[in-house]
Amino acid sequence: MNNKKFDIQKGHFYAVGVGPGGADLLTLRAVRVIEESEVIICPKSASARSSLALDIIKDFVRDQEIIEHVYPMQRSQEQVENSWIKAADIIKTHCLAGKTVCQVTLGDPNIYSTCAYVMPLIEEVLGRDRIHVVPGITAFQSSAANFPHPLTTQEDRLILMPGSDLNAVENALKSCETLVLYKAGKNLPAIVRLLEKYDLASKAGVVFNSEMPDREEVFSSLDEALEGSRSYLACVIVYVGRKGWKTVD
Repeated sequence: MNNKKFDIQKGHFYAVGVGPGGADLLTLRAVRVIEESEVIICPKSASARSSLALDIIKDFVRDQEIIEHVYPMQRSQEQVENSWIKAADIIKTHCLAGKTVCQVTLGDPNIYSTCAYVMPLIEEVLGRDRIHVVPGITAFQSSAANFPHPLTTQEDRLILMPGSDLNAVENALKSCETLVLYKAGKNLPAIVRLLEKYDLASKAGVVFNSEMPDREEVFSSLDEALEGSRSYLACVIVYVGRKGWKTVD
């Protein structure tokens, strides 16, 4: 029996997953940490009006200090590393001053998250025992809830990966029963052509902006999803097949 108690402590840092978009998908633990934190760091892109994560938690913000930190959404190692270092410095400063600090992130902090880059940078100062992860519901879980198929059963293998490298996607199709592609919006036409090659286009669905109020779009037909301009926040789920239990003699 696990009697572990989750205490929220001064001078500690909490990476908090706030789920894909709906405030009602926040966990009770996430709400506790957000409400009891003195400083909340909210990632945002340079082009965004506001932080998506902040939009999700706004009903739980009272008099906490809110810091909207810009994370460049581009593949420039120098720019993104500078952003990680700045965020880490902010966290270390406040934690060493004895404040409770959290950074909220879409989905889960351990899955394609900005928090994943910051935590190693603050560990050398704070130590591992002052860094905590609060899990969140992921976009692929909320996206899958729109389709009448389980993600996995029995011996099924599930692969989660970006949809940017078509060669990697093609190899993954041969190695799993369910394939989930993140940030697939920009590459969606090429992904559809690849799935057609393997007669899998009819076994896939896509969700844009999962659970985000007034922005979510769900398509069980990939052809329909190709019409018009779509968000890069696209989650494609390909139901490749099923792998049943092995018979034991």
